[in-house]
Amino acid sequence: MLEHLDHGSNTFASHPIMKSCERLSVFKTILPPCCVKYYPQDPTILFISTYKLEEGKKFGTIDIYKHKDEPQLVKSIDTSAILDLKIQGDRVATAHSDGKVVLWKFEVEDLELTQINDFHMFEDTVTSVNFRDDKVVATCTDGSISILDLNDGTFGELPTRHDLECWISEFGELGEMSNVVFTGGDDSKMIAHDLRTQEMIWQTGPRFHDAGVVSILSAKPTWNSNNPNQLWTGSYDDNLRIMDLRLMDPQNPSLMTGWLPKTLQQENLGGGVWRLIPSNTDNRVLACCMYDGARIVDIKDDKFEVTRYFKRDHESMCYGGDWKDNIVTTCSFYDNVVQVWDPESSIDM
Repeated sequence: MLEHLDHGSNTFASHPIMKSCERLSVFKTILPPCCVKYYPQDPTILFISTYKLEEGKKFGTIDIYKHKDEPQLVKSIDTSAILDLKIQGDRVATAHSDGKVVLWKFEVEDLELTQINDFHMFEDTVTSVNFRDDKVVATCTDGSISILDLNDGTFGELPTRHDLECWISEFGELGEMSNVVFTGGDDSKMIAHDLRTQEMIWQTGPRFHDAGVVSILSAKPTWNSNNPNQLWTGSYDDNLRIMDLRLMDPQNPSLMTGWLPKTLQQENLGGGVWRLIPSNTDNRVLACCMYDGARIVDIKDDKFEVTRYFKRDHESMCYGGDWKDNIVTTCSFYDNVVQVWDPESSIDM
């Protein structure tokens, strides 16, 4: 399935104004890595999920590392191939190639990851998962979106789906947006779904994104909270965009059927913007830019500025990354490379 993700721009140029960052360490995984996540309650623990297609079979692992000075692999759990992994408290959710979302419990004292349940939500590959409270939203390569209720284990598909692969989902978190889940797909559409009615609020057309929408980031209590009505998107068209979701009246921000967002800013980052990961200490964003490494993006007032660039040994698709306080770890797929680097450093390119 992941070979499909190579269809972005063929431009491999680096952004001309960015400063490159210093690498702190590098290592290789056994299988191709898709997702990198630090455990929030103990950021010395690193999860890496992998995805391998071989002779028509898809398989993967959840690799658990202890990361103090250098990341050290301490445990690897064999599974079906995994495209996404998210953490909430001691719960871990994984998106699998066999259509399942698997829920795990993590015990930090002995680094034990125990499967709680699995939910066969789709017949095709699950592309993303996201927590909010006791709900999980999951997306699928068949274009569908489903909401799982962890209280009773029930799940149901939203009535509006994407025409092609649905790659990403994001719960709104602040104000009026807390009633919305946003999704992006290979059909170049972004769709806003009302969680109360399950109905579509709006969907963007071709004038918004020139290729598939593969990352969405909403404002959070700990990130960009001064701009609760902004939505950031990344696309196969290599562009990062900020969209304003408000109505014309700024004192009464809300979403209405048919009222499409306004693009406030967009910039070509030189690579397909596959993931947008907010910092847990400030308003910076890590952008994983597929075939041209990663970027650090800073918020300046209500706009963004790309300030740092990192590639080094990421010679294939940079799909995953995360923050560990003030350092960053990113992975690239076909070369099995994981690199740890300093986003505040600057070196000659």
